[in-house]
Amino acid sequence: MRGGLLLAVLALAGCASNKGPLAAASPIERQFVVAEATWDLNHDGNVTCDEWRRYAADLLKGADANRDGVLSREEFAAMARQDRLFETAGFGYFDADGDGRITAAELIDKPNPAFALLDRNNDCVISPDERMHAGESKGGSGGAQRGRRRGGI
Repeated sequence: MRGGLLLAVLALAGCASNKGPLAAASPIERQFVVAEATWDLNHDGNVTCDEWRRYAADLLKGADANRDGVLSREEFAAMARQDRLFETAGFGYFDADGDGRITAAELIDKPNPAFALLDRNNDCVISPDERMHAGESKGGSGGAQRGRRRGGI
């Protein structure tokens, strides 16, 4: 079932009109959209901001080999081997202050483009219905609403 929804999102991404949120999405934003189903930790069909945060926190914890609470480039590379989304986005995407380390806040609180693009009613939940309407304008505004939302997502 989730695979079918993922294929539908990919198809919509390729066919989206200029008015849909995926039409203007960058390659990194599209990669977040494609990956969003993997964050459905309770497998209820909805992906929440909290699930994304837990997913990212668990990956960081598993990759933080020296247990100092931050990821070095090497630790980030190990994490990216577990989830290719991070390989696509790259170290620099998450290293907000450019200090060569990624803190939990930099990873977890970075606005997640999948929510900006797919969460039509801004409730921090991407529902199956919202995935199915990914190629349509969000809220009739003619495009994606970008920027920070509740919880930094």
